[in-house]
Formats: sequence, structure tokens, C-alpha cells
Amino acid sequence: MEDRHAILRVHAQAIRGSASANYTPAQIEAWALFPPPQGHEAALRSGGVFVAEENGVILGYGQFDANTGEVEATYVLPQAHGRGVGRALLAEAESRARRAGFESIFLSASLNAVRFYERFGFEPQVKRFYELPGGLHLECMFMIKRLDSPAGNAG
Repeated sequence: MEDRHAILRVHAQAIRGSASANYTPAQIEAWALFPPPQGHEAALRSGGVFVAEENGVILGYGQFDANTGEVEATYVLPQAHGRGVGRALLAEAESRARRAGFESIFLSASLNAVRFYERFGFEPQVKRFYELPGGLHLECMFMIKRLDSPAGNAG
């Protein structure tokens, strides 16, 4: 739980630092503040959250639901973009999916992240809208990745 504050910081900074080309300032702020800290605490307790660190500093975090096969989060600090952090987080999600027996994984990508996920084999399926507090909606892309082997080749 001691990582909670660092994860909240990564979440907010990643959104604020990379979403302005696709979303309004109101959408970005609502998204950056959602879920509230207690929602993040529940996610941390679930065991599905994992982090990427460098010298004790959390650069990004991911979240995978081993019950559904959903990659629920991949957030990386803007200053760590292009350094393989997101790739490492996805590799961890894939590894967890394979261990849980999934043949495919899915996610709802923000519009600013669709190309990132496509580079790692996710295929766009259909646009969706994610409801945010205050009646705002966030357009996302539902994406699926077929895992080409049952185990051992994550990433």
C-alpha cells in the first residue's frame, strides 16, 4: 500500500501529459481524478496491480484482471515514454494472462494510446464510451490481442 501515492501520481501525470490531443481539459481532469484514491486502494489490494521502477521511483503501473483477461491499466510517466516501460508492463500483463490460461486479452484504450497498443499486437474492435464523474464521457477503443502461445513468450 505504500506505493498508493506514487501510483496516483503516475495515473494523473500520465493522463495530463499525454491526452490533450484527443480530449478536452474537463475530460482530462475528470479522468485524472477517477477513480478516487479509495478505488486505487481496492485495486492494490486485489493483487492485480504491478509497477515498473527505476532506482526506487515508480515510472509506471499496470493492472490485469486474472478473472476476466482485461488489461485494466497501463500508465507511464511522460518523462519515461519511449524507454520500454509500457512494453514491460504489457509483457507482465501478458505473462499473467498466460499463467491464468487466457488465449486472448482485451482492453479499452484511450484514443491517445491506440497506436501504442497496436504496435504490441492489439487489434481495434469498436469504439466505446467510458463514463466519468460529472456526466462526462471518454471515447475509447475496445481492443483484443490473441496470445500466440500458451506460456513463456510474453512481450
